Amino acid sequence: MTTYTSTVLFFHGLDSSRDSTKFHAIDAPKKYCINVDYRNLNFETVAQFYHDIIEKINPHIIVGHSLGGYWALLMSFKHQIPCVIANPNLTPNFRDDYPPISDKILDHDIQQMAYLELGDEILDMHGTKEFLENYMQIQSIEDGHHRLEHPERINDLILEIEKSF
Repeated sequence: MTTYTSTVLFFHGLDSSRDSTKFHAIDAPKKYCINVDYRNLNFETVAQFYHDIIEKINPHIIVGHSLGGYWALLMSFKHQIPCVIANPNLTPNFRDDYPPISDKILDHDIQQMAYLELGDEILDMHGTKEFLENYMQIQSIEDGHHRLEHPERINDLILEIEKSF
């Protein structure tokens, strides 16, 4: 077990919650995840909610999985906070008001890292890896699945970010 001291804010994926195995795999004494009903809230409402939460919690690191990875990238850029994403959904299509992640959101000096399980049966992680490798360090495994076979590996990336503080 790798415990670190940073405050971590975790963004869960679509149809997920703070009960996620990814959230529980994070070895942080100060970690937070607030359930969000993405399907029934528009983009602007979720963006404002996450902005308010970041202002209140003041996390050192943001972590996100799937749609939470999308939000982690957006909020990392907006608030200049390092982040770790796992099997992110870069082009959500469950609502019409979610723009895809663009180069602008990724081309900066904020420390961001990705953990990808390329065996994802829902999202194309090979394409995601190819797109993200121009912007951030990526740790990937050939197998795995969308829900993450090895969510504990996120901790290695969080620890690496923490060492840079």
